[in-house]
Amino acid sequence: MTNRFDLRPAITNPALWWPKRPPRAEWNRIRRTVLERDDYTCSTCEHRAIKNMHVHHLAHSDDNAIDNLITICVACHAVLHFGRSITLGVIEIWNCPLPQAEIVQQTRMGIARGLSLETIKQDLQLGLGPHPPASDLYANELIEGMGSAPRAYLPEPLKAIFVSLKQWQINPSSS
Repeated sequence: MTNRFDLRPAITNPALWWPKRPPRAEWNRIRRTVLERDDYTCSTCEHRAIKNMHVHHLAHSDDNAIDNLITICVACHAVLHFGRSITLGVIEIWNCPLPQAEIVQQTRMGIARGLSLETIKQDLQLGLGPHPPASDLYANELIEGMGSAPRAYLPEPLKAIFVSLKQWQINPSSS
């Protein structure tokens, strides 16, 4: 498996939103190679599942080299593209002292114990950030200030907190 990747809520530069991808057969081969290399284990939260795992670009999204790609679970991928996730109502942004990967892990464990996302959220020591939790201003401000950088990240201690997920998106099982 690759080294752990530090999970932080991020925005991809809009200039990179529609990258070129290789033909489907080639992309599927690249994707399978990355998933197998990483043993189908998320590079951020260490969740392992054979189904519903994604492959994420570390740097420029046009670079499909194996060393620029990591395996990532659906939940962590939602954090790495929090602008889209906040628009879809999947996450909110809150101040939280916990590392983002730990928030994902605690959410997954809470779901496995039958807890609601609201109950899990209440246990996370959350505080309000500079905007309302569901505001797209978090993403818009990063986009406005990022220039040509490929990604911009929310400053600490702002974290993505899950408020609406389907079971398969956070599935605690390993298959």
